[in-house]
Amino acid sequence: MDFRLKPGVSRRQLLIMGGGLMGAAGLAACSGDDTESDTFGGAGGTDLMESPMLTEQVEAGELPELAERLPADPMVIEPWQEPGRFGGTLNRATTGDDSMVTHWAFSHAGLLEWNWEGDGPMLSLAAEYEPDETNTRFSFTLRDGLKWSDGEPFTTEDIEFVWEAVFANETLSPVPPAWLTNADGSLADLDIEDDLRFSIVFAEPSALFERYMCFPRDGKELIKPKHYLTQFHPEYASEAEVEDLVAEAGFESWDQLWADRSVAWYNAEVPVMGAYLGTGRLDAQGVATMERNPYYWKTDPDGRQMPYIDTVQLQSLEQETLDLRAANGDLEFQGYQLGYNSAQVFLQNAEESGYQVQRWGLEDGAVSLFLNLSHPDENLREIFLERDFRIALSIAIDREDLNDTLLGGLGESRQPLPTEGSDYYIEGAGQQHLQHDVEEANSLLDGLGLERGSDGVRTLSDGTPLSLVVISMPNSAGIPMSDVLSRVVRYWEDIGIDLTHQQMDNTLYTETFTSNDYDIDASYHFKTTNWDLEPVWYVPLSTQSHSMPAYGMWYTSGGSEGIEPPDEFKEMLGHWEDLISAPTDEERIAAGHSIVQQHEDNLYVIGVIEPTFQPVIVSEEIRNIRDDEPLLSNFFAREAITKPEQAFFADGE
Repeated sequence: MDFRLKPGVSRRQLLIMGGGLMGAAGLAACSGDDTESDTFGGAGGTDLMESPMLTEQVEAGELPELAERLPADPMVIEPWQEPGRFGGTLNRATTGDDSMVTHWAFSHAGLLEWNWEGDGPMLSLAAEYEPDETNTRFSFTLRDGLKWSDGEPFTTEDIEFVWEAVFANETLSPVPPAWLTNADGSLADLDIEDDLRFSIVFAEPSALFERYMCFPRDGKELIKPKHYLTQFHPEYASEAEVEDLVAEAGFESWDQLWADRSVAWYNAEVPVMGAYLGTGRLDAQGVATMERNPYYWKTDPDGRQMPYIDTVQLQSLEQETLDLRAANGDLEFQGYQLGYNSAQVFLQNAEESGYQVQRWGLEDGAVSLFLNLSHPDENLREIFLERDFRIALSIAIDREDLNDTLLGGLGESRQPLPTEGSDYYIEGAGQQHLQHDVEEANSLLDGLGLERGSDGVRTLSDGTPLSLVVISMPNSAGIPMSDVLSRVVRYWEDIGIDLTHQQMDNTLYTETFTSNDYDIDASYHFKTTNWDLEPVWYVPLSTQSHSMPAYGMWYTSGGSEGIEPPDEFKEMLGHWEDLISAPTDEERIAAGHSIVQQHEDNLYVIGVIEPTFQPVIVSEEIRNIRDDEPLLSNFFAREAITKPEQAFFADGE
């Protein structure tokens, strides 16, 4: 069954038509050969219905038979290339001491998940899903017979528990999650029909709800095991029992205990619905191991239980070491946190080390400059709000020089706006004010009355030198920010702007921009394809806005705090409210286009340079990793877009 969108068939109709069977037919034929698609035979071969490690547990009486572990209607995944073999350990690495990205990629579970194209939902834990015609009621039916990784049933009782114990609890959720709130900030209603059927009901249209459900960061938050977690919650266990657990664990309050015990990455004992069990953090050697979930509810078309690979091992490494191990072929499948600057080394070592280097799309690699349009200094804010000032800064940048010196001519330049594939893409957008024209830049600044002082630095109307500081976080995997900004310093010197770069650690950086205490922010993370799921990059909705945090504070406080934004940004906020409350996709997209057009017309954010791809290493021994260059995006849980539960080792090891 082909679930790709077709002319004349809406996404909504496809979901209703889909029932319990999911597949990637039509896409699976895009890659790979069929030379090994017959039965491999032997241990782990395609004639087996489950992993031999699980069969051993069944024979030892430690697990029920496979038929008892699977739901009545398992989710069926058509393998990208071919049916897989069971077994093996997949090696991956991270540069973070406590990175949960691999866990998200390999073990998240939600009612819905992104389809193969990443442009809409497919059924997942839900066997049926039906939104109403006004985006207010979203009805789900769970697969019958789903079980947590410890064998306990997963039912609407778990959904109701999360709703009441977490989302409606003032300690754990002082403010309900934005994606589950009504316009007045109240929590939406949960309507439980029976053990399998329920609805989430909003007071008005919630246009992005479906997309949030696909986004692993949010969708997974609905999936928590009541039977295990009640022991840590004072509304379900006695206060004394919870206090004893808090003290025993060394925490100060029960909500700290909850935050630790309810997340599989931190707590290996919490039951999960994902393909792999939680790791319980990295050990003293910086290694974590994720093992297969014996009750996982996805199969291939032959009824063979996924995942095919038994174990995923993650090691924390310095960036240089991570790239070296990748180049040596020690990491069988890795894209996230691979160093872009090591791409040539990966290519040179690929044949000898037995892997391929794929070029996946990249959403978080472009360097962008965010002038603080809500700057606390009125003189600076006034000049930052001048469109001609922003245009002058943009065209003073020599992007061709940056591309040649830092990316070997392989990069590209565009203003940071939605790209093709986004609902909000506007043809031709993002191509303005990229040319290098120092003469025109100086002319624009002259026209704004920014005269040069004796030292060549321009001054504001009060005589203050136009000396600015650009802040950034350290980065090891992408283009070195210090290399980019050292050149921008030189480019802007030619137009009389005195620029200094200040690199900060993550904590100080976040505190600085959210407190509105900066001039310019340099970041890699401006969103393009699915920006509506993280809209603060475009719209000042909170202090997390990288270009206007004080306007965001004004918005969230109802005007009692922050700085009141000019009318153009109030108009933008109005478009956003139209977007999130749109009763139809057409109205949602139209509102989004209005926001994008404002950015296109006004250059609120300046694009500098970006790589054209993210290197992804795939061992020659690994099968069923898609090779059509999908987007490596946080919104897809990065490598999860290839559905790694159906990846396998050709030899089963």
